[in-house]
Amino acid sequence: MDRERRRQLKALGKAEVARESAALHASLRQANPATPGDGQWVAHYRLGVERERWLRRRLPLLRVNKLDSLFVVHPWGANTWSAHLGGYVLCSGCGTASPSAIPRRLIYWASCGCGNIRWRCFFGWRRGTIKDPDLLSPVKLIGKG
Repeated sequence: MDRERRRQLKALGKAEVARESAALHASLRQANPATPGDGQWVAHYRLGVERERWLRRRLPLLRVNKLDSLFVVHPWGANTWSAHLGGYVLCSGCGTASPSAIPRRLIYWASCGCGNIRWRCFFGWRRGTIKDPDLLSPVKLIGKG
């Protein structure tokens, strides 16, 4: 690879990082609209953190109306996703946000609105089914304050 090609790739990489950073900052501003240093900013921040803790603890499937009222949905990574604890995916069929993986639980029985994502846990037995993986995209849920 010659020197000019390396410069071009470096410039492309920097532009992509700047674009991702700007999109993340816009999502964070949307989640907490108060200005930093203001007393309301701290209250909004704490409320957002509490909502994210609730999300990690309960691992609920969030329908569109609850999702929009509690969280800011931020696209996360590439369009491909892998199942991992703490990650969420958005079903473009019905707009439901679902955990990409769940730990073993005593009872957990849930599915999205269109039936594309189904989670079944019952006394140590665990099964997740996805009808059409192309409808899913990885997202980061940021708690609104």
